[in-house]
Amino acid sequence: MDAVLTVAAGEIPLGAQNIAEFTGVTLSVVALGVLNALRPSIFLMIIFLLSMIALTDERRVLRVGFAFTLGAFLGYSVIAVALMNLHSKIPFLRYFVVAFGVTVGIYKILSALGYVALSISSPLREKSNRILEKATSPPAAFVIGSVMAFLSLSCVLPSYLLVSSLLSGGFSASTTTALLIVFVGISVLPFALVTLGFHYGAKYAKLGSAVDRLSSMSGRGNLVMGVVLVLVSILYALLFIL
Repeated sequence: MDAVLTVAAGEIPLGAQNIAEFTGVTLSVVALGVLNALRPSIFLMIIFLLSMIALTDERRVLRVGFAFTLGAFLGYSVIAVALMNLHSKIPFLRYFVVAFGVTVGIYKILSALGYVALSISSPLREKSNRILEKATSPPAAFVIGSVMAFLSLSCVLPSYLLVSSLLSGGFSASTTTALLIVFVGISVLPFALVTLGFHYGAKYAKLGSAVDRLSSMSGRGNLVMGVVLVLVSILYALLFIL
């Protein structure tokens, strides 16, 4: 059979399926990255970051803020790579990912609509205040950003499980790396934006409104995150399992 069949005969190139899969995965990665940037754990990390840079000398705000952002980026990248390696060693894990994604997605939808309410302890919320708030040097900010990324794992685990499963073994190393950078980069983008806004904007005049806006967006994000988790989980099952 020829590698490429004619469109006139009603056939399509064999590579079209790969293109469709890549497009679907890319859109899923971007969507989950955007929604991750609005997660409650990210909002808590922003509050902690603001508490750090508010006490920092103005000349070091950018260095401290970007060091925190880079640390969080590294922490989340390590989590994603570890999960991807786990997927490659345990192929059956993809079935768990689909079931877990659908379950968590349905819970978030019902929770956002007020039908269920389950109180889950957050290690990030419980331990963030214990981390050295006075350590406002760039190296300390980098370490704190990395640590807080791992503390927020319980909040971001569903999306990271799904993305790591989508990226494990399906594409070339360069494509996988690029998509991973996009996903994690979008997730930590709020830290960089807050740092820039705090440095270049009217600090205390805009700080309150920015926090209120982020908090409002974070609260509404549960419903959207639930819908996206369910849809992406089903899409993943259709493209890579069934």
